Amino acid sequence: MKGRCVVLAGLMTATAATAGAQQCQTAPIAARQACTASVDLVNYMTPQLATAIAGGSPTLAQSGALGGIGRFALTLRGTGVMDGAFPNVGDVPFKVDGSKQSYTTKDQIVPGVGVDASIGLWKGLNLGATHVGGVDAIVSALYVPDVEGDGGDFSIKAKDGNLKFGYGARVGLLDESIITPGVYASYLQRDLPTVTLSGASGGSGAGSGTFALNDFSVKTTAMRLVAQKSLLIFGLTAGVGQDTYKASANISANVSGASATGAADMSMTRTNMFVGASFNLFVFKVAVEYGQVSGGSVATPYNTFDKAPDASHKYLSGGIRLAF
Repeated sequence: MKGRCVVLAGLMTATAATAGAQQCQTAPIAARQACTASVDLVNYMTPQLATAIAGGSPTLAQSGALGGIGRFALTLRGTGVMDGAFPNVGDVPFKVDGSKQSYTTKDQIVPGVGVDASIGLWKGLNLGATHVGGVDAIVSALYVPDVEGDGGDFSIKAKDGNLKFGYGARVGLLDESIITPGVYASYLQRDLPTVTLSGASGGSGAGSGTFALNDFSVKTTAMRLVAQKSLLIFGLTAGVGQDTYKASANISANVSGASATGAADMSMTRTNMFVGASFNLFVFKVAVEYGQVSGGSVATPYNTFDKAPDASHKYLSGGIRLAF
């Protein structure tokens, strides 16, 4: 049960504690506790899964713009939040006396996998040894499978398809030369498919119940300023940017025959800094990035956790890049 609820908690990212909690208050106390506890649990996971989605640079090992029409690159990447913390919700019943829910957390890597494609649109202005102002389009794709837990303990079902595309653009501020690095600014939106998530908590005793997120969506936007310099077969990358997370869901909960519902949304802005290295294997590049996100705030007024919901998080991204 604990392992299955860890998967569920890891994918339940981002509803707010304000709007949802207000609607939960109109329900009987047992269901109200389950509803508000569910709101706080998903808020707790927001910064973690969103970091795994947004990652570091928009495309790994990219130096400036691609160079105009006819050039494109494809990157398969994986990102892991290295210090993730999942609440242990599996065997903890919901409170039925109005007191705060208290959760310990389990250390867990939070993964994200996707494909990014860059397409050259304009080479930019020729300044002799370099170019400025080159423009690329960026397309990303994220996949979330349908999951059915043993005995119906939890389920994850996509509403409008399991694949979600993102989009963005890159502007080359300076093309890489023998003496200068490549520098670019970018904007990229990556979203998860809209899903319905449902699960159970508390076993079969008092306070046991079910909860669900219906029409649950998570959107991330990432703005980046990145510099990259190639040194023979090696390359070095450094970047800084700002991430924005937005999400919404309809929450429902049921405890001992009593039910509660709520509609919620949230947003959060964080600072993202990262460094990276790449290795040129001629046909393709292998790249890795290490970064940290910090800042912003998350409210969890109805639960307590042994680790802060708005703590900074470290992540590691790696992947393979093909350019043509």
